[in-house]
Amino acid sequence: MTALLGYVSMADGESAERIWLEAPGTHSVATTRKNELVAAVLDLQPRSGARLVVLGTEVGALADAERQALLARVGFVPADGGLISSLNGWENITLPVAYHAPPRIPHLFGEVQELLEDLGGVDDSLLHKLPEDMTLYEKRLAAYVRALLEKPALLLVETAAAGLGPTKRRRTARFAEAYHARCAGGTYVQLEE
Repeated sequence: MTALLGYVSMADGESAERIWLEAPGTHSVATTRKNELVAAVLDLQPRSGARLVVLGTEVGALADAERQALLARVGFVPADGGLISSLNGWENITLPVAYHAPPRIPHLFGEVQELLEDLGGVDDSLLHKLPEDMTLYEKRLAAYVRALLEKPALLLVETAAAGLGPTKRRRTARFAEAYHARCAGGTYVQLEE
């Protein structure tokens, strides 16, 4: 069977590593090459000599148009949120949809509010805060909602619970559940080091 996410690094004096996820659902992947894997998936270009399969497609020989189409089906939530510092929470959350699907903008507020409620609720001020005024959890939450609005077939989430207290950790445990409720048949991958 082909992989929904497969990465085989090459051993160049280091030990080779193999990640091979064949079934949709929720997966936790501990890897010493997390940064290498994330870079390969986000660029859809593996390190020289390595092999990368994303959503059943061997990416090594893709044309640019095919690469862009496949990349549109992949989401990523970085550990630090990856938010743009000059945009508030609402602008950071809606930026990809505003760029890729502007007709959806009038309906986004309700969708964002529903997602936030499903994830345990949050102070309404989150949407007005700049990233510098957000807690680590709020940054991750904003990034998660931003990614989920795109309804990716594959969602990589980097160390969602790291550095958080017990209550916020429990809330990040809802991320996978919310993803599967909105992206049936999708693959949620929690990346750990």
